[in-house]
Amino acid sequence: MSKKFNYIYEKLVDDKNDIIGHIAYSIYKQDKIDYITSKKEENLEIKNKILIPFHEISSTASSIEAYKIKAEIVMQAFFENTISEIYSDIEKETKENYTQLIKDTIKPLTSGFWKSFWAGLLSAFIFALVIAAIAFILQFQNSTINVTVDKNKTEKTTK
Repeated sequence: MSKKFNYIYEKLVDDKNDIIGHIAYSIYKQDKIDYITSKKEENLEIKNKILIPFHEISSTASSIEAYKIKAEIVMQAFFENTISEIYSDIEKETKENYTQLIKDTIKPLTSGFWKSFWAGLLSAFIFALVIAAIAFILQFQNSTINVTVDKNKTEKTTK
């Protein structure tokens, strides 16, 4: 008895670069494994003749189209998942780069506490020296500074 071959591969796969066809064929193979498993659970001996109904149903034009549609859905889900992951990675990397850029930009503009403390102390000391120098110059030039403070009094007038 010669073995009857199923030519579903040629029906599903157009050429070696047909990814959708290869995915459809793998879906077909999974269905075949499920069919064989179900027959084993029924305690049936797996022979070629028990696969004939499966081959006939899976080789119909509607089954071939269904396998290709399932393959396209798998492919679409794969692409959507891949794009989502790439988008998340790009977004995360962009945020990290942006945060680092801001830190690198701000760091030179800010100084530490002690650096600011000593700069403030030095500027206060220089300011005090300038005031003292002005007072010293005015003292020895016989210059005087008169400051008058008038206090306005409001008087209540009674009639």
